[in-house]
Amino acid sequence: MKIYAVLVIYNQHLSDCPSFYSASKESDVQLLVVDNSTDELFQNQEEARRAGAWFLSMDGNQGLAKAYNAAFDFLRCKNGDWVVLLDDDTEIPKEYWKELQKAKPDSIQLPIVKTIREQMISPAEIRFDLPRPAKELNAIKEITGINSGMAIPKNLTDSYRYDERLFLDFIDHQFLKDMKNKGIKICILPVQLRQRFSADQPEKSAALVRLQIQMHDLSVYYQYAPWKYWYLVIKRKIRLALQLRSPEVLWYG
Repeated sequence: MKIYAVLVIYNQHLSDCPSFYSASKESDVQLLVVDNSTDELFQNQEEARRAGAWFLSMDGNQGLAKAYNAAFDFLRCKNGDWVVLLDDDTEIPKEYWKELQKAKPDSIQLPIVKTIREQMISPAEIRFDLPRPAKELNAIKEITGINSGMAIPKNLTDSYRYDERLFLDFIDHQFLKDMKNKGIKICILPVQLRQRFSADQPEKSAALVRLQIQMHDLSVYYQYAPWKYWYLVIKRKIRLALQLRSPEVLWYG
């Protein structure tokens, strides 16, 4: 079975990415690194080459949707069974690859992803087209999930294009919605990944830039339902204001 793993990296050294280490050690996995870095300090091409990985430079941060489209274009004429999407801050155990080898490539596979605080962030569920954490896996009525560790049958990536108006957020939810509309089955892969977030207390200016990106992407995703956009934006602003202890965040943007 042939597995392609796509790792999009941004202003980080490959040596600091646990998912890079995991995928590069698997003989049945061909890794493709897509580099969105803007800082010349991060020169990852040579490290990717030494690990036997393919490398694509996006010549700056073009966003996640464009990076995934570039990866799918690169892989389109290549034979294989799976395309796995990897985050640079996710720990991938060896059991993940073993379980994926057992799965038949006729459905999308979502692993169980938890934070270091044991909060499950994927799979999640959809209620009224709003994603929310799932309390129990067997209680999910309409499933969704995040990109990290998502395994997609290769034939589906050959014909799919991400909406490049989405820069970073809700790309995963849009993809899974599109797949469900096509009748593609989504299954849970019985293995657990660990997501490492860079900081629980982000630096304010970076957090505001991140909020601006979220607001843009939410406006695209919920262009048909403005109230859902405002519901999530206000919710995220309140959370960030409390996290930063900065009430002025509520009026940002």
